[in-house]
Amino acid sequence: MPAHDADVFEADLPLVRREFPWPIRVGCVAAGAFAIVMPLWELGRGLWPLNFATPFFAVIVGGAAYVGLQFIRAGLSGWGDHWTYPPHTVLVQRRAWGRQTITRLTTTNVAAIEVRRSEDADHDDAPWQVVIVPRPTFSGLAEAAGAGGVFDAGRYGSQDYAERVRLALRDHLGL
Repeated sequence: MPAHDADVFEADLPLVRREFPWPIRVGCVAAGAFAIVMPLWELGRGLWPLNFATPFFAVIVGGAAYVGLQFIRAGLSGWGDHWTYPPHTVLVQRRAWGRQTITRLTTTNVAAIEVRRSEDADHDDAPWQVVIVPRPTFSGLAEAAGAGGVFDAGRYGSQDYAERVRLALRDHLGL
């Protein structure tokens, strides 16, 4: 384990490593292929020879193909997110479609570090979220951040621990 990763365990800095696991990726590709092939197999007789029901079956098969392609796309993307902590910097490394992007967060482009309560029912066990809010003057940084225009440093079960993580990030960046 690199030294900067070991330092995260000693501090309250969040260990952010999100990967789309390969078994789920394979499952997505298989489900997508199934969603494309099965409607064609079962409803193909309604598509050819052309008749009055062809448009109805074409809409069903086309919708299934769209859903199947989205599953295949998700499975092949290979998405990942990994944060490291050089001095006074947070490096956010993202990987998708075989390309890696690195976003450097420092005091010049971070507006705030906030603790937010999530009302999302999917996260009832960890309702507190720590986010890094980029400055609006840096063009494109909010789009690079992700959902809501913020960098998600993780979800936590207690507000006190989320606040400790926020303070650790603030101290690390020197805000």
